[in-house]
Amino acid sequence: MKNYKTNNFERNDILFSWFIVCCGVVGAINLAKLAPSMSRLIDYFDISLSISGLFGAIFSILMIFTGLISGIFISRYGPRLAMMLGLIISLTGNIMPVLNPSLAILMIGRILEGYGFLLINLSAPVLLTLHTNKRNRGRVMGIWGSFMPAGNALIILIAPVVYLISNWWFLWELSAFFCAIILFLAYFIIPVDPKKFKENSPDKLSLVFVKTIKKWHIVVIGTTFACHSLIFLGNMQFLPYYFEKIQGLSENLSYFTTALYCLISFVGHLYCGRLLNKGYKPQNLMGFAFLISATFVAFFFGLFDRFILWEQIWIIKSASIMVVAFFMGLTPPTIFYLVSYIEKPSRNTPINYGYMVQFQAIGIFAGSFLFGWLVDITGGWQVIGFLSIFISLFGIIGGIISSKIILRQMIK
Repeated sequence: MKNYKTNNFERNDILFSWFIVCCGVVGAINLAKLAPSMSRLIDYFDISLSISGLFGAIFSILMIFTGLISGIFISRYGPRLAMMLGLIISLTGNIMPVLNPSLAILMIGRILEGYGFLLINLSAPVLLTLHTNKRNRGRVMGIWGSFMPAGNALIILIAPVVYLISNWWFLWELSAFFCAIILFLAYFIIPVDPKKFKENSPDKLSLVFVKTIKKWHIVVIGTTFACHSLIFLGNMQFLPYYFEKIQGLSENLSYFTTALYCLISFVGHLYCGRLLNKGYKPQNLMGFAFLISATFVAFFFGLFDRFILWEQIWIIKSASIMVVAFFMGLTPPTIFYLVSYIEKPSRNTPINYGYMVQFQAIGIFAGSFLFGWLVDITGGWQVIGFLSIFISLFGIIGGIISSKIILRQMIK
């Protein structure tokens, strides 16, 4: 009987986790839909590349400057309200440019989508920490971490089909429709927040702010996450171009290969959750992920070409970037897992996540810009291999330091 109840609770935890992933996919779609739509937005609104780049940077800029404040907001008013508000704001951001397709409204819509993404991204792991069993924490965070590659893969596969029959606004309409469905379901599925989120906080806002920024181990783990985001998202942004222009694949096949990259990373996230539940050490998972990824990214972008003479090497190269996708999937669940254990579930949990996200966003912001800039000034893609190795060294060191500190606190 006891085993039956345990299995039932575990099944409920997993189902709840998958619904929270669906909430996260709303934000991931909004973030990723810009890349396949950029050329159409440039033509439709007659904008420059610099303005289009600003559209892409809005999400990370909001995360950098409002992550901690948003975490404090969730701490004061509860993760359920924050999730609902994030979905409502995201829905509004999707609908506005469709109803009034002007450049100013599109910009406002992207800002709303960006802040909605932030609220969803911060409240989701807090909800999972509060409403799932601690024994399933590793698997739950593995499932949650998969929201980003899942959303990326979904939009990369859907966008080419949409643009065969319509224009950018139809993609925004589909995003709004999906968001509306998730918002409706969230009202009934997400449990009411615990009482501690309904009581007035005894600490002043300034005191909470000061206490949080003194937690240097969150800075370390956030910087480690930034290293991951820089490598994973930096690569993903350029894969369609690289496969089409450098390796000679068709446009549709290039997008399909990039979607495969995201789907394999999705599998890596789920596998990582199982490893964490089995007791694998977080520092080993992150260290192995960065080591393998740096090596294979360098190989993919030709850093070792002078030592290889086989003419069909592009086949192995294509396989190598998929290996990168899988092993990069070991990092986000491990980081979410560690942050959830910095303190016992409390008002401080969303604040810790908010502070961590501010540093992660630096990697998101810098990735595509830094990769593109270095390729331009060097005239070759090998520099991405050098950069990935360099960044991975910081990721390995950060993973070891943050893991040891947080695991020591767990034992206490």
